[in-house]
Amino acid sequence: MLYRNLIYLVIFFSLSIMPNAYSEEQKHLNLEFLQTDVAIILQSLAKEQGLNLVMNSQTDQLITLRLHDVSWQNALDIVLKQTNLAADIHDNILFIHDVTSPQDTIEQLKQKQRHALYTEPLAYLTLKIHHIEGQDLITMINQNDLLSERGNVYYNQKSSTLIIHDVASVFPQIKQLTQILDQPQPQVQISARIVTMSDESLSALGIDWGYQGHPSQTVKQLTTGLNLAHSTLQLGVTVANLAGNLLNLELAALEAENKLDIIANPSLLTTHLTPASIRQGTEIPYEVNAGNNGGSTIEFKQAVLGLDVTPRVLNNNLIELDLHISQNAAGQAIKKSDGGEALAIDTQEIQTKVIVKHGQTLVLGGIFQQAKTHTKQQIPALSKLPLIGNMFRYQQQKQQRRQLVIFITPQLLKIESQAQQIDQKN
Repeated sequence: MLYRNLIYLVIFFSLSIMPNAYSEEQKHLNLEFLQTDVAIILQSLAKEQGLNLVMNSQTDQLITLRLHDVSWQNALDIVLKQTNLAADIHDNILFIHDVTSPQDTIEQLKQKQRHALYTEPLAYLTLKIHHIEGQDLITMINQNDLLSERGNVYYNQKSSTLIIHDVASVFPQIKQLTQILDQPQPQVQISARIVTMSDESLSALGIDWGYQGHPSQTVKQLTTGLNLAHSTLQLGVTVANLAGNLLNLELAALEAENKLDIIANPSLLTTHLTPASIRQGTEIPYEVNAGNNGGSTIEFKQAVLGLDVTPRVLNNNLIELDLHISQNAAGQAIKKSDGGEALAIDTQEIQTKVIVKHGQTLVLGGIFQQAKTHTKQQIPALSKLPLIGNMFRYQQQKQQRRQLVIFITPQLLKIESQAQQIDQKN
């Protein structure tokens, strides 16, 4: 230890009296240090420039160096690089500190921002919402971490207003996100015509399904009940596009000739990616045994025709329709072991996706049912005469396969007209 201190004294003495150690004109140095504490070396360099020294580093590194005819700045840079330190000069003070990594710098900036947020006063921001659901917008704000730790956001459903209570510095980003998301969604008007018709009537309309008699992968056939026999309903799906603007007239003409029955003609309005549903049918009562008590109750099962449509608006006036069609019909009455009966419901479903143009009519079919008709004609009085009465009577039984056909026409509504309606309301 005494030897090391003696070396330090010799170094300080040589730096102060050696004429070649420091040049007033060139400010170059000759330095020699052997296993010397970096703090002592930096103190020597600061003294050469007449600078005060402040170190907040806890380093106690020992380094050895021999520099000949180098500038003061180069000598300082070499020492700092070897010891992983950094320096800043303010006025006549040389500040020495540890090198800050990028992660540390980011964390320091975050700490400064958090400190600023905690000292900044709170304010209110109200935003009028026109198109997007308020809760959906709140979810997006929270997912993007747009609020500070002190902030809160509320939605007033009656006034369709978003209320933000936070520091004012977060308001611009929230406004920008709201402006992006709160846009009018394309509206789609869906007109449907649900009919039952024969294959001959389909041919009259120019529709050829190419039906193979085998269900596709998008078709489900379900039967709910007990020990049902094979249903007379066949299930398949084929999609065809029907051109022309005379569909209503053609259907009306076929209905007048008793070649089809119009079950429903609904029209509904929905928006992009919003499901819309059509239901038509009845609830069928059936008896349910209460158990060992011997009593029974009446319950109901739905026998309905259902159409679920979810439109997705594409470019170039194209619309993708996600369709789910179901038809529930009363099945057979099943004898139970206790002598009662249970009603079965035959359920058939079609699931498909198609892309059509704006205003184009889509035709869906493939749900078949065998219909039996009994026709009886007679001449009163004469048909009851003995022996010859049969000559004045006519009876016919006919079995006809009818198909459930759904005509769907999607139409896009212009967003400009929607925006004008909203502006007029506000």
